[in-house]
Amino acid sequence: MRALAIYDFDGTMISGDSIVALLRFARRRRCLSRFALLRAGAAALRCRIGALSAGEAKRRALGFLDRMPDERRIQLEADFADALVAGVYPAALRQMARDRENGRLIVILSASTDNYMIPLARQLGADQLICTRLQALPDGNCRGEEKVRRLNAWLAREGIVPDWPGSSAYADSLSDVPVLSLVGHPCLVNPSAKTTRQLGARFPISRWRA
Repeated sequence: MRALAIYDFDGTMISGDSIVALLRFARRRRCLSRFALLRAGAAALRCRIGALSAGEAKRRALGFLDRMPDERRIQLEADFADALVAGVYPAALRQMARDRENGRLIVILSASTDNYMIPLARQLGADQLICTRLQALPDGNCRGEEKVRRLNAWLAREGIVPDWPGSSAYADSLSDVPVLSLVGHPCLVNPSAKTTRQLGARFPISRWRA
């Protein structure tokens, strides 16, 4: 049996939403037009009111990448991954180091997209990355119960028997309750006031913000 250390990314290891950060990064690099940025904002608003799924909103927001020359897109994504790594909370890195020293498999389990999460997970030394595949959107959004399904599918493929009581998980939002509920050592990281009210009595809380 193997104990796992499962890390959500957006809002847990970094501040805010990485897709929003990617749009801003691309705009600064002159890779994203003002119209495309407004279109992404409109998709986010429609998602917030329930008129679009989260996966469809992501697909529309990141559609500009399909229109970029491959070489320029790959460079943008690599540079963005470097910027994200630089913004990871030091407390998250320290916790990851402790989990690694304790023999836990480091798994980043994220709704963010593989185009930049793959190089980021490599730089962080994760044993496994499970995330949204950009080309599988809108239906392949790795969020909520889908995170648990994909995690279990990976464990089965690899023949890993998880030591759930000895495992830990770190996440920030209500949608991560299915993952937090799997492990013996859950941790609610940087929760909002609303999430604290709803889950603070159920899960221990840590503040990783600098």
